[in-house]
Amino acid sequence: MAGPRSIVFDLAWTGSAVDRIDVPITHEIGALPEDSTIEEIIPVGPTARKTEVHIRSSVVASSARALRSPAYLATIRRRESEKIAGQIAALAERSDSEDFEVWTHEPLQRLRRLIQQLSEAEEDCCPKHEGNSTEILRQLRDTFLKAGWQRYRDAQVRAVVGRILRNLAAADEVSAEDAFQAGDQLLDLDLDPAVGELPWDTPSDDEEEPKVHH
Repeated sequence: MAGPRSIVFDLAWTGSAVDRIDVPITHEIGALPEDSTIEEIIPVGPTARKTEVHIRSSVVASSARALRSPAYLATIRRRESEKIAGQIAALAERSDSEDFEVWTHEPLQRLRRLIQQLSEAEEDCCPKHEGNSTEILRQLRDTFLKAGWQRYRDAQVRAVVGRILRNLAAADEVSAEDAFQAGDQLLDLDLDPAVGELPWDTPSDDEEEPKVHH
């Protein structure tokens, strides 16, 4: 069984005139997204020899910065778009069911979560980098609102939306032209990609959205 030294801290005795115990502590997240170090020396007594504990606490923020980088955000967008495309395709199995609206809830919620994640990252560190992909995701989200989810019974609607999502899943970068083309494709199907949704919005009778039945 490993001892406490290997589980908690790497404690090193220096063997100098002053017995010294080094306690390095490393954090990947700090108050600020930058590297920093704090050191403190704590005398230990009474002991036969002078003994000190040297605590060095360091923040190595490279991992946290990487998680908010443009490359990482593009990876998130590609991965989640692929998953949503799969959920849209799977709606074919439920297209004739009376509880079809229940099955459209999960792709809608995944769209909302992805929009929120990319939007928050834009505000914090990567302005405009995923703005075009976020615009396309908003268009797709809006097609579910005002009872638009019912249109997903249509195989052609599922095919077009799936193709838009797979493009998001494959692209390294998403252009403004991509956003315009996605909107045009949705409009050609008489879908509404510009309903709009605010955080305090709640569905009313004429703004019906998928419901989850328990």
